[in-house]
Amino acid sequence: MADGVRVPVKIVGGERWGHLSALGEAHGICGESVHVKENYSFAGGHRVRLYTFKKNVHWKIPQGVAIDIAAVPAADAPRRMQR
Repeated sequence: MADGVRVPVKIVGGERWGHLSALGEAHGICGESVHVKENYSFAGGHRVRLYTFKKNVHWKIPQGVAIDIAAVPAADAPRRMQR
């Protein structure tokens, strides 16, 4: 993987959360297993749902999000090509 996206971090209740709303209004997230963990009280008392995503989780990057690859190290060659 050569690209990287910077996600602002927000501290809520002493925990670090990636602030995806700063990057776009709507987000597509997929995973093999998705569950509603609980109704959750977030920053400022906002009532939200807390989901857990497991196995093969990906986030669809919204259009217009700048990709910054300057600080991302180049990936190693696959093992079969190193021999």
